Amino acid sequence: MERDVSGIDAIGRTAFAVATLRAAEHRTPESLFTDPYAERFLRAAGDVLGPRHRAQAFVAVMRTQAVVRTRFFDDHLRSAAERGCRQVVLLASGMDSRPWRLEWPAGTTVFDVDQEPVLRFKNTVMEDHAGPDTATRRAVPADLRKGWAARLRSEGFRDDLPTAWLIEGLLYSLDEQASDRLLATVSGLSSPGSTLAFDHFEVGPSLRAATDRISPGLTRLWQTGPTDPAAWLHRHGWQPDLHELVDVAARFGRTPHPAYVPGPQAEGRSWLAAATLA
Repeated sequence: MERDVSGIDAIGRTAFAVATLRAAEHRTPESLFTDPYAERFLRAAGDVLGPRHRAQAFVAVMRTQAVVRTRFFDDHLRSAAERGCRQVVLLASGMDSRPWRLEWPAGTTVFDVDQEPVLRFKNTVMEDHAGPDTATRRAVPADLRKGWAARLRSEGFRDDLPTAWLIEGLLYSLDEQASDRLLATVSGLSSPGSTLAFDHFEVGPSLRAATDRISPGLTRLWQTGPTDPAAWLHRHGWQPDLHELVDVAARFGRTPHPAYVPGPQAEGRSWLAAATLA
């Protein structure tokens, strides 16, 4: 049964593109993770991504980047929770189903943060979820451009406890100033022992050309994000652990689309990162 997506804006709708990539991976015998809920979100959204051939082309370009980062973050978040970060915050979570599909240590609370229309759709689709929940999920309807820290606290978040933060698929839709404000807020909410994971890539000509042929609207959303991720983290007191996407993909036996592989001029750099609050 289709649900109403009319209130979800262009940035919010990118969540369905990611769900397409995760659903495709879930159907693969040698998948890096399982996500039985991605297809559920897509069926409920209907034809939100447009023609089938466009979705297939999008999968061809973006799939490895999305599935490798998904597995990398799955591993990081589970490890952080097992080490004592029993608060997990998914910023701009979209159709992220980690609150349901991952096994969390007892006592873990997952804060699911996104715009109200996105969470309303997600909550409606998952209201008949019958699987075992290993974490307490708290939906936090908030706009990351304003006042979201107060909304997070109102749902029971405590800034005196170590937290595992995830910023997935977001930084390259922000400019450098906006990404700095976001990290400043995250840092102000974090106690020692907190962790932060994120992905980021340089929007070079090759990647823009590859995706423009599929969805010009998507590439118009891309900005610079932090131009020097390591310095960005250091500036706010975090110790960075940056990995090139191509290296992480190789560990999992995958090869990214050429647009994500650094060229002679370092175009195409793409990172997966984990950081610890110093």
